[in-house]
Amino acid sequence: MTIRQHLRAILATTSRHYTIASSPPFQFTTTDAGKLYEIPKADYDRLNFNKMLPLALTKQFGTIDECVTMIRPPLVEVSSYMKTARTNFSSLRLCLWGRFGTGKTTTLNQAVHMASSEGWVVVHLKSVLSLTRKVQEVDMSTYQPGRINDPMRATEILQLFKQQNTHLWKRLSELMTTKSYEWTKNDKTVEGKPLTDIVEMGLSAPYLASDCVGALFKELRLHASKGEIKLFVGIDDSNSLWGKTLVKKADRTKAKAHELTLVQHYKNFLQNDWSNGTVLLVADQKEVSDARDSLTVPLYTPLELFGDEGFDFIDPFIPIETSIYTKEEANTIFEYYKTKQWLATPGAKDNTGRIQIAELSGYNPFYFERICAFV
Repeated sequence: MTIRQHLRAILATTSRHYTIASSPPFQFTTTDAGKLYEIPKADYDRLNFNKMLPLALTKQFGTIDECVTMIRPPLVEVSSYMKTARTNFSSLRLCLWGRFGTGKTTTLNQAVHMASSEGWVVVHLKSVLSLTRKVQEVDMSTYQPGRINDPMRATEILQLFKQQNTHLWKRLSELMTTKSYEWTKNDKTVEGKPLTDIVEMGLSAPYLASDCVGALFKELRLHASKGEIKLFVGIDDSNSLWGKTLVKKADRTKAKAHELTLVQHYKNFLQNDWSNGTVLLVADQKEVSDARDSLTVPLYTPLELFGDEGFDFIDPFIPIETSIYTKEEANTIFEYYKTKQWLATPGAKDNTGRIQIAELSGYNPFYFERICAFV
């Protein structure tokens, strides 16, 4: 037996000294706030949370061998708004905002799991920066002159969509395309074909993937508006849809964000022309500043991060602020770490250690976890 297997065996026999929510995620209420809940391993793998969650958390979950997160008021608020999605209402736009380390990305991923477990079709983007700053290959669009395609990233988007919605694949295959799509002279998807054919077309022909992403997103919005599916869209670092890019055009000048095909496809979710769904955005300061810069006064409100153009584009939206732990939340997560042996030194496990960790972290969830990982 390896050391890791031995540790997991010990943890499996350890009694729980913390409160676990008993209701399903979509039924969380304010009475569940401050409790913990576990995301099943099958859901964790299907939703690709090993890559979608913050790196520090995925390492923690890998060591503890379970994905347990806290139900916090922002998640309960997101849940309450999602329940109001109807075909006769425009899609909801929610925006998570708050200081660094207060749980914006974690809340987004929790909401993705909540929507998926309830049977919603999920479109999840880990970071807009992957579309604007980490482009490895570009190709000029033949569909929209002047637009710049990113075949590799588009293929990854289609692969992730298929993986995250694999449990709904039969249902999605029963949805038919509402128009014909002519990708090239030889490649086309005619009207009335299964929606999943668009995904398979993009995966089999990466040079068509960018256009397939746009067609897929358009069809999802149409079918959601008809009431055939409910659609959840989660976009992290969403203010970067109006940010800088590192993509260079043929004349060696840097492209604007609106010139990137994939950026435009995600912006289309923020229009008021579809219903029966929810778009959850995260406003993050990575676009405008170093999140760990302790000297500069940080920008973190939606108006500061989206700018006038982006703010006007997403308005109206519902802002949801993430905040530091309350004393009760800090105590709950401390007990969890203590029970799971995430706290290694004896001095960190008593009441004095609890107080010191809370004070040193300033009750910030990110710093709280990082300190616990090293004591």
